Amino acid sequence: MSDDPFKELGQYLTATEADSLAALFEFGEHTTHALASISLSRRERVSGLLKAAGIGHDSPELAAAVLRGIAGAKLAHRELVPVWTMPGQEATVGHLTNQFHDVVAAARVAVTCATYNFSPTSAMWDALQRASEEPDLAVCVYVDSEVGDPTGVKTRLPSATVYRSATLPDSQPIVSHAKFIIVDHEIVLLTSANFSYNAENRNVEFGLRIHDGGLAASMESTMASKRGSLYELI
Repeated sequence: MSDDPFKELGQYLTATEADSLAALFEFGEHTTHALASISLSRRERVSGLLKAAGIGHDSPELAAAVLRGIAGAKLAHRELVPVWTMPGQEATVGHLTNQFHDVVAAARVAVTCATYNFSPTSAMWDALQRASEEPDLAVCVYVDSEVGDPTGVKTRLPSATVYRSATLPDSQPIVSHAKFIIVDHEIVLLTSANFSYNAENRNVEFGLRIHDGGLAASMESTMASKRGSLYELI
């Protein structure tokens, strides 16, 4: 762990958290009130880091500047890691299934995912269920209405928000073939794989693990804007 409180604060905060705190300090909010924008499970740690860095309502301009800098750096940071699934031990560059589980297990604020098929054999059930049961951690799932069994997904993940692809006014069902996971509005895992045993263990599947807050925000915003038109809530 670094002994630099600014570095620790920058490493710990997500871009969304930093941006929200900056806006509240600019508005003149007391530190206690500003911290209400942070999820309860992370609030004490953020409070300690702000105090250690000397950032608070007493110097709102400094606080906002530092936090805006953190948010900007998070959004500008990009890291691309190729990940594969192959039968046996053939996948020597990352492993797609492990990446799925690792990014979900590390979630602190939110998990958004989309998949065409969510079969009963997928190992993602447990990972998403554990995440959805964490306090202050929002889990949102988009699935294809015909193949993805959205009712079954909602039954298995009752604490998650589940959307299914809708049917157009001309009675044409929409096929939701997007496959990705977004964690904490910053880490994106794009993949060719469905949530199924074969895709996670036997098939040749390729994906990219991308650390890019701007891309994550754009993807989440686009999906959210299609609720009510291309997707409907379960």
